[in-house]
Amino acid sequence: ILIATIISFLNFYFLTKYTFKTTVLIQLVSDIIFISIMVYLSGGINSPFYFLYLFPILISANFLSRRETILTASISFVIFGIISELMYMGLIPTHNNYQSTISITNFIYNLMMSFIAFLSVSISASFYFTNMKQKGVELQTIKDSFENLALLNHIVIDKMDHGFITTDFNGKIISSNVRAERLINFSSRDSVFEILKFQPDNNVFDISNNKTQLFIERIIKNRTLNISISLVSNVSSFNKILVFLIYDLTDKIAIEKQLKEKEHLALIGEMAAGIAHELRNPLASISGSVQFLKNEIILEDEHKNLMNIIVKESKRLSNSIEEFLEYTKSTPLNKKTLNLSNLLNEIMILININSKNIKFIKRFNENIKIFADEKKIKQVVWNLLANSVKAIEEDGIIEITIIQGTNTSLYIKDNGIGIEKEELKNIFTPFYSKFTSGIGLGMSIVNRIINEHNARIKVTSDINFGTEIKIVFGDLHESYKNE
Repeated sequence: ILIATIISFLNFYFLTKYTFKTTVLIQLVSDIIFISIMVYLSGGINSPFYFLYLFPILISANFLSRRETILTASISFVIFGIISELMYMGLIPTHNNYQSTISITNFIYNLMMSFIAFLSVSISASFYFTNMKQKGVELQTIKDSFENLALLNHIVIDKMDHGFITTDFNGKIISSNVRAERLINFSSRDSVFEILKFQPDNNVFDISNNKTQLFIERIIKNRTLNISISLVSNVSSFNKILVFLIYDLTDKIAIEKQLKEKEHLALIGEMAAGIAHELRNPLASISGSVQFLKNEIILEDEHKNLMNIIVKESKRLSNSIEEFLEYTKSTPLNKKTLNLSNLLNEIMILININSKNIKFIKRFNENIKIFADEKKIKQVVWNLLANSVKAIEEDGIIEITIIQGTNTSLYIKDNGIGIEKEELKNIFTPFYSKFTSGIGLGMSIVNRIINEHNARIKVTSDINFGTEIKIVFGDLHESYKNE
């Protein structure tokens, strides 16, 4: 036992110096030698330990080829036979009168039986272990295929454009993909039923009538989600499984809304063309005729005031028509490098000519440039500053700030009357206005131009404290840098 233990520990050393097969051969040689010594000391052919030769044979069958296994069995038998025969013939020292304890017939019989045993074990063990190795290779191949299939399945599910969740019938999550986690923000411990406010019952799914799918719609994190729920029965250890397919309809709804708005604009455009044709010329004729009469006829002051009202209202109506036509007209962008600072300075000068009570506070450098349609951006700034002037009842202040970093941000802040919170959501709605002048298309035009430029606009306001408008020219600044 001590010798076997020492040899076993030596194998760890051999493995660092030699190949695995060489180490196995060293172990087999040492085992056969050790067993042979035990057989010799314990009686040769009568030794109770000669069956130990089977262990090297089994080890050989497990780690070596079939030919090498039969060779190991043959070597074991030859060594055992030589030891037994030398002891029987008295050529080597024996113990306890070895020759007289066994007849020649029994000697040959035992020798033949050992040969048959060694050979049978070597052949059968070789076949068995070879078979096991083949099955192991096949099993490993199947395992690798399954792992590859599982990995492929996981990758495909994670790459899906819509969310995917499977749960048991109690709502406990079994599997999910990344898209689903982003859409509804859950953890593996959450119940999908609670998040979606959905609880299945026997009336929802009726397998007997093939009613195993239903659709629900939920708004989660300001996104409109259409959810398909399917029931799958008897899958693996689960009696019932629910499969949730989550489709994000937010962008689709936004696109549909934009298409409807464009269709609406197209219809308004056709109407506007007719209105312009029918009203422009008569208005011009009325205004021109009244101005001519006012200059040619001597009128009383009251009548002059009436004529002035006609001219003024004709002009206001003409301006409304022009604003209406501008809203319905959509022209391609003509982008170029634009000095935003100069544009703001020009508009402030024009406004100060007619509004002496307005004080502008500038907080920007004089050479800030963006890449945009100059005419349309000028209209945006003009409309916003005009609204600020209208909102200021007495002497007022308008602060204009530009912050340039990753994006270019324009801030326009006034100390006017402000806007009610309920009204803020309607400021970009066509024909909505809280001022008596105009028809409520100025902010709608601003919003459309901002969207055309892929920029962003945000309006914040407090009653009696004023309004601040922020425009972020993200894409414009990037386009300018890449020009």
